[in-house]
Amino acid sequence: MNHKEELLEKIKKIKALADQGVGGEKTTAQAMLERLMQEHGITEADLEVERVETVFFPYHDELERRILIQIIFSVTGKPAFGCVGAASGRKRKKYGTDCTAAQRLEIEFNHKFFYEAAKKEFEVFLYAFYMKNGIFPPDGIAPEQETKALTKEELEEILRAEQMAATMEKYTPRKAIGDGGGKEREQ
Repeated sequence: MNHKEELLEKIKKIKALADQGVGGEKTTAQAMLERLMQEHGITEADLEVERVETVFFPYHDELERRILIQIIFSVTGKPAFGCVGAASGRKRKKYGTDCTAAQRLEIEFNHKFFYEAAKKEFEVFLYAFYMKNGIFPPDGIAPEQETKALTKEELEEILRAEQMAATMEKYTPRKAIGDGGGKEREQ
């Protein structure tokens, strides 16, 4: 907790005493509250307790679901919970959490931002995976394509994919079909 948060907590306690105290205790707390608020430039709005509500956030695919769950956890410190339809009992494509309005906005922003970033990174991953495992057509099968100059960003993306591919495992499928003579062809 930083200094401002500690100060706000202290002032909230004094405010509670000023609101609920009796006699001289209430008067002293009220004077102390006014002095601290003026001294630190704190308004009544700063002291309002933020209301916590249950909010559900939609997702559309597995990648987005996983990112949403992690974002909810990173913002609230609590695991997300699923949403089940009242009538059908089936899971909905939503995850929920109990959060404040500020946390809701942070979750929405981070969810969108990191989902878009992850989709971009996934494209680099797929290209690296294709390179590592040679998942390209043999020469002569694919139609010739016009070569174009690559942008600086495209070149950087290819370099990142090559670096990523260097750390990946190479997968080789086992041939399931022989040469037609009852034996697998030697290579």
